[in-house]
Amino acid sequence: MNIIITGGGSGGHVMPALAIIEELRNSQNAFFKDVNILYVGSKKGIEKKLIEKKGVKFKSIYTGKLRRYFSLQNVSDIFRTLFGIVQSVLIINKFSPDIIFSTGGFVSVPVVIAGKIKNIPILIHEQTVDAGLANKIAGRFAQKVAITFPESGKYFQKEKIVLTGIPIRKEIFQGSKESGYKRFGFDLNIPTIFFTGGGLGCHVLNEAAMSIIPDLLKKSNIIYQTGAAMNGQDFRDMKNLRESLPDYLQKRFYLTEFINEEIAEVFALADLAVARSGAGTVNELLTMKIPAIFIPLAIATNNEQLKNALITVNLGGAEVIEEKELNSALLLDKIEDILFTEKITVMKRNLSETKFENGVDKVIGVMENILKNSIK
Repeated sequence: MNIIITGGGSGGHVMPALAIIEELRNSQNAFFKDVNILYVGSKKGIEKKLIEKKGVKFKSIYTGKLRRYFSLQNVSDIFRTLFGIVQSVLIINKFSPDIIFSTGGFVSVPVVIAGKIKNIPILIHEQTVDAGLANKIAGRFAQKVAITFPESGKYFQKEKIVLTGIPIRKEIFQGSKESGYKRFGFDLNIPTIFFTGGGLGCHVLNEAAMSIIPDLLKKSNIIYQTGAAMNGQDFRDMKNLRESLPDYLQKRFYLTEFINEEIAEVFALADLAVARSGAGTVNELLTMKIPAIFIPLAIATNNEQLKNALITVNLGGAEVIEEKELNSALLLDKIEDILFTEKITVMKRNLSETKFENGVDKVIGVMENILKNSIK
């Protein structure tokens, strides 16, 4: 069986795809025996690095950004998208997929349109409360639309919608505090803070955190993912900061540009996350019952990151700092107010009482049903 998977532009689109790839590769379901997967993404997107690291075949295509506002780039991007459709048709002709699974992002649109042209069954997954423009377009060509939240159903045809939840990588459940302390060499007697702006990074968070990290390290361990913010300059600056610290504080500070195989230990150790609130991040933290301070992306379409964050806030498991209000002093106060008071215990208890299921099996089930119906 041949399956094309597409989606990219951010880790929020790629991580659900990786969860599905992991499940398909390890599936005991005879229907998916000997599955052959090809990932189609952009040449410069975050998806290329993440997918190829997993040993998955990857093909890149041209794509254009889908803007809701006037820009001269819209003209050139139309042609880039059209060329991407042609490339996708050629890829489909050669690979002969039985189904296309898309997780959204600009790069997915040419692939989905090409799939429709070639009459290939299509399944898309929407991660956010407010559906992205790419998925709104792709949804018109799909047999089914898997959604994470009921609220996003209004953007798609009712008969196509299946509420599945979000696919979460099963590897994140496989860590333990013992293996985490062994991997990172942390102090067992103090809490651990996980900072992340996602794979693309968050410069405003990195900038605000720089000056407070030395103080936080005196009473906590820190795991910090800078992402690719400022073309890697934030990582280099943070690395210089780490190297300037005394040895005992350096040992409490794990720094990386992007977290990979250590993700299970990160989630096992984290007592508090300070993060952007993309759908993938919010859902993974919610699944792992980790309290959070969210800094939603201010320019996100329809304020979608704030809406994502409020899901956990309303459960009593998170607080929000709006980007325009973020500064070092406020961030330090917020962290200390949560992590070093009874508030952290209350938030953990609130999250422990929530039921949040991994959507992997349901999405795979929808995929199987589409394939069976296409065979008839």
